[in-house]
Amino acid sequence: MSDGGDVFLADYLRSSRKKVVFIIVMTIAAVGAVLLTLGFGVYTISIPDAISVFWNHVTGQVSWVKADHYVWDVRFPRALGALVVGAGLAFAGAIMQNDMRNPLAEPYTMGIASGAFLGAVLSLVLGFSLIPGLSGDWATVINAFVFSVIPTVVIMIVSQFRKMTPTAMILVGIALLFLFSSISQVLMVTAPAETLADAYNWRVGTLSKVTWDNLPIMAAIVAAICIPLYFLSSKLDVMYLGDRAASTLGVNANRLRLITMLLVSLMTGAVVSFTGTIGFIGLVGPHVARILVGSKNRYLLPASAAFGAAFLILADTLAKVCGPSGLPVGVISAMVGGPLFIYILVRQKKSAWA
Repeated sequence: MSDGGDVFLADYLRSSRKKVVFIIVMTIAAVGAVLLTLGFGVYTISIPDAISVFWNHVTGQVSWVKADHYVWDVRFPRALGALVVGAGLAFAGAIMQNDMRNPLAEPYTMGIASGAFLGAVLSLVLGFSLIPGLSGDWATVINAFVFSVIPTVVIMIVSQFRKMTPTAMILVGIALLFLFSSISQVLMVTAPAETLADAYNWRVGTLSKVTWDNLPIMAAIVAAICIPLYFLSSKLDVMYLGDRAASTLGVNANRLRLITMLLVSLMTGAVVSFTGTIGFIGLVGPHVARILVGSKNRYLLPASAAFGAAFLILADTLAKVCGPSGLPVGVISAMVGGPLFIYILVRQKKSAWA
């Protein structure tokens, strides 16, 4: 091998190592954030004591019963929920930006959030359930999930009769977003104050309802969809070249786009059905990861997931200490994510999308 080839290989391996190191660092940061957030909440307990209580529970040496309840039954599943939701939304955002070749795309671009919110409002305000006899939180979850998938299904049906470009898909999603949002607003006008408060908390997104009962469902769905999508990384990379160029390389870009969109919609719908629409994670996460590891999906997807998990856990930690009873995490993620996204757009080079 020539000297030039040796230099190229060395540079490639060095660049790959840096990307892997970033993914590992962000993963460790997410795990550390899980332990950190155990010490924050309405019940006062220091971080070292919270970690000690957590470890005692794991080893079967529970002695501080009240603290054990708050740490193990309330804060730990909430922290794991933030990890799962943050990773899932950021991963979905990276897929959507890849599919649409658009830096402004995110998991909610196709109207998923507005559809889910309409389903939740129908349950919260009118008591309507798609499953007769079902009521309460599970009725809201089922309604939100089913309605969240409707926009993607509509796009897939339309695409069977007319080939749609990524831009056309986004425009259809925006149209459905405004349609569903307007219906939701009409329903909320007549809602009583307490129901309106529940709808608002769902709209901005909160992790307070994540429990050991629903956490395994979210985690299983996110894992079951993210893992297969990761193994499509090489095909997703080809889509950066455009549909026509992708077809010459043996990739049916339109079919792959529809499949990945459906999977992302199912995962996003499953997540937001339990937590509400937590914003900016799926938009900011992939951009930060793309700046640091580039656009190759082999590195971008796990890097986005790791950053999204760490970001949402820290945002939820901050949300828990704001005010006497805390704030919905969606408020904090938007307040932090908005300025961060503007900064990224100003500083990001066009080559990051190459």
